[in-house]
Amino acid sequence: MQRHADHHAVASRHYPLLQVNSGDESPELPGTYADMMNIVLRPKRWFEKMDPLVDQWRKHFYPELDDWSAYDSRVSAKRPEAIDAIIEIFAAAPRLAGWIERNSELLDNLQDREFTDLELPKGLGLDIEHDAVARRGLARLYWTHEMGVQEMKELIAELPTADARETAEIVRNWSNDRAFQVGMHVVRGNLVPNEARTALSNLAEASISTVLSAVVADFVERAGQLHECGVVAVALGDLASREVFPGVPVELLFVHDGERLGNNRRLFECFRKSLKELAEDNLLFSPTPAGSNSPVAIPLAALAERCGDLASDGAPALARARCVFECGDIEVGARFAEARRDFLRNFAEQESAVDRLRELTETDVEVGVATFGRMRGGLADVERAARFLQLTGTNAAFEDPAPSAAAVFEAAGNEQLAHAAAMWRDLQGILCLIGGSGFDPASASATVRSTVAGACGHESFDALASSVAEVAARATTRIDALLSRT
Repeated sequence: MQRHADHHAVASRHYPLLQVNSGDESPELPGTYADMMNIVLRPKRWFEKMDPLVDQWRKHFYPELDDWSAYDSRVSAKRPEAIDAIIEIFAAAPRLAGWIERNSELLDNLQDREFTDLELPKGLGLDIEHDAVARRGLARLYWTHEMGVQEMKELIAELPTADARETAEIVRNWSNDRAFQVGMHVVRGNLVPNEARTALSNLAEASISTVLSAVVADFVERAGQLHECGVVAVALGDLASREVFPGVPVELLFVHDGERLGNNRRLFECFRKSLKELAEDNLLFSPTPAGSNSPVAIPLAALAERCGDLASDGAPALARARCVFECGDIEVGARFAEARRDFLRNFAEQESAVDRLRELTETDVEVGVATFGRMRGGLADVERAARFLQLTGTNAAFEDPAPSAAAVFEAAGNEQLAHAAAMWRDLQGILCLIGGSGFDPASASATVRSTVAGACGHESFDALASSVAEVAARATTRIDALLSRT
């Protein structure tokens, strides 16, 4: 029986000359044909017999491999032609590996011209270093300059859709494809996290505005024109400041203005339904929580009253608020911008509100790569300090209605805090891309740790961890000094 394999290897070899290798040279079945036929009809017995043998063979014949998850995955059985890419993804990005397990068609994007055209043609004769520089230059040019929000919306508009519901599904699939391509460029070192942030922010805005436009078109077709009402969709938080990362929440606010709202209440329900469908099973957005009535819709006249609640970082939600979609009255966006400025001016004049911004949350979280958001001097502290400076400093009049923390500190000449803000956002982007929320790279494989360190510009994970500790310590000192000033 053990000669059978050699017969397939060399079909012309006569039976007496067929070779038989020992168990040290090639795997051997544990029994005769009759034995194997008997257990193959009983799956439980088959796996009980064969699984330990397969593990032994793997250790013996491939001692250099310690992770077989890619080979054992359903996607490798379904897409054997893409095994090289599957191995690469499973080794470097567990979250992306989970996505291709559930949606193997994502692998098709690695053969799409939009992705392969950014690969350098063979035969250029470049050395490894110059090849990497050229490859990164192509990806950076395309995703940060050529593929802006408008260009993405134009590409989506070419896709045939029948109604808002179908638009949400089509846009979700298109968004997943583009986000996967951006993620793979990061894994391969062609894009760094801040460049990926730009691409994903463009993708998020194009996706949201396209879906909302489709809802309005459906609504007008069924119910007629909007009734003396202007509506603006306002992005808040990380969506507004264009600091999008994989799994970002769809944090929006609908503001309406007009003599009467009328049937347009139904419009907001349609908005919520379509956004929920867009965020479902989306590589870019986190799903809408069950039972959520978000995004809320409020009248412009009640903006100050309804948005007076402090956000989780102690700053008002309107500190980062940018219009991403308008319909109806074309002046509603300008009126919202003026109302927002008035609200923030009034907030800055309230001593009690400013004092609350000075209050940092006490924490005993240890400093580390995975705890960048909650540790002292981490992302939460940096964001709070940035909003304090934005609302009370001499550089409060930003043209950008949703400045990032890094932009706030740069305008104030605080390079150390600007560096800290950029570093925490880079960590957020790469960790959410390859591991998801709550991911701790310290317990991951060496390849994953190397991917995280390389994306953040460090040669090793230990060097990254050391840098995180140093930056957090400096940021803590600068933040304490900033917030303690009278």
